[in-house]
Amino acid sequence: MKPFALHAVLKYRHQLEDAAQKRLFQALEVEAKLQEALLRVEEELAELYTGLQRENEQGTTVDRLVLFDHRIDLVKEQVVQRAAELEKQRLQVAKKRQQLVKASKDRKIIEKLEEQQNAAYKKYLEKKEAGMLDEIAVLSHERKRR
Repeated sequence: MKPFALHAVLKYRHQLEDAAQKRLFQALEVEAKLQEALLRVEEELAELYTGLQRENEQGTTVDRLVLFDHRIDLVKEQVVQRAAELEKQRLQVAKKRQQLVKASKDRKIIEKLEEQQNAAYKKYLEKKEAGMLDEIAVLSHERKRR
């Protein structure tokens, strides 16, 4: 008896693995964009500190120093916010990576099962063929004896 064909299941597992791979790639792209945004905000903060130091050395008004201080506080909040978003995305990337690994393992299991099933069916056919050949040999031998 021909075993259940696993080709359709294997094709479905490939599709699931491809989808998981695409989701991981998209998550990695988002992570890269967030990393870039964080770097830009950190660079802006460094420029503000440099500007504040320059203003202090050159002498400036209190209003200008207060404006620098407020802007620095705002950019620091942005740094914290971007870092939190980046960490959240990194967790998402790890989750997507685990999903891809699971999908890949599931596909490999089905592939091995298909190979085992095909080998077992081949062995069954060979055994059946050997039985038929034995029967033909017996019938041929009996004909010769008569």
